[in-house]
Amino acid sequence: MRPLPPPAPRSLVVAHVEELAPRLDAWDALAQAAGRPFCTPAWMLAWWQEGRSGDARLRVVLALDEDDAPIGVGPFFAQVAYGLAEYRLLGAGFTHRIGPLAAAGREREVAAAIAAALAAADPPPASVVFEGIDAADPWPELVADYWPGRLRPRVRTDVTMDSPAIALEGGYEAWMARRERKFRKEARRVARRLEEEGVHGRLATDDDAVAALLRLHHARWDDRGGSNVGDEAQRVIGAAARAHGGDGRLAVALLEGPDGPIAADLVLRAGDALGFWGGGFAPAWAKHAPGTQTMLLALEAGAASGARSADLGGGAHDYKWRLSDENRPLAWRTLFPLGCRYPLIRLRLAPKHLRFGLRRLARRLPQEQQARLRRLLRRGV
Repeated sequence: MRPLPPPAPRSLVVAHVEELAPRLDAWDALAQAAGRPFCTPAWMLAWWQEGRSGDARLRVVLALDEDDAPIGVGPFFAQVAYGLAEYRLLGAGFTHRIGPLAAAGREREVAAAIAAALAAADPPPASVVFEGIDAADPWPELVADYWPGRLRPRVRTDVTMDSPAIALEGGYEAWMARRERKFRKEARRVARRLEEEGVHGRLATDDDAVAALLRLHHARWDDRGGSNVGDEAQRVIGAAARAHGGDGRLAVALLEGPDGPIAADLVLRAGDALGFWGGGFAPAWAKHAPGTQTMLLALEAGAASGARSADLGGGAHDYKWRLSDENRPLAWRTLFPLGCRYPLIRLRLAPKHLRFGLRRLARRLPQEQQARLRRLLRRGV
């Protein structure tokens, strides 16, 4: 039996960015309290303004209390194709650990408000997709539980992905002490060697640092089948950096040598949580593992300023496991309202769900075969 809905806050569906301006501080406070760096309005709206594609229509749901203050945010947009609207999260396909936000203890009320707003939204949703959410997040089930009408929507788990994470509660040195002795010794040796070769690290937010980050990212992936990060990334990150206004919550951890940048990582912060978006390094410096050094630079600075956790993002890469304390898996889940559009949306999404299945199989292949497969797919073979 479906649970009775709690008293729902008033919901407001926002279709234009400028209408969100009076609510941005409250939205940001919810992301900070939740420790979700990629759910801040600065990041999500930068993606909306610079990274979206196709027929995309903003549909942010605000759950408002009796004083008209936001207690929850459903950061959605409608992607329309073939006459069907797929409601997706802002930043979908560009970043992980995204999703709705709610004040502590009011998740069910917010879910009821989101469900009611989406069910009545224009265009009507044929599906609601939660892409790259924390696998432990209850939002798909809660929204389905409180969806208006006689039939509860179906919820499908499309795919899950490992996502290593770091615990920094005891500080940087305590975290480093938990690493294998070989790792600690090697990290110190490499740091000394880089310093001897004139390499220095800094945290930067300028446009040149962002450009270097993406240049190095693509250089790192060139021999692995290429990166799926497009040209819009520089615009998105630049817009997010400007929105943060140098508040220290978005930075590029950068290693620079005598001839320019050699490694970079982008890190964001919300509350006491850090989130790594991605990075790269110059292949000529690969023997020094400079990518690890940029992450250590960001972790040490973050811990010194009070960060207590770090999300390394999706992907079971060996270098991430060496740094991590735990696995916080991600999930891609789809909610399907039942009605006349249900067979049509399942048919339209069948190719995407097939790709999810093929990717699950591909991840079981050796790394060199995965790289070859990526190269073939990018060539359209």
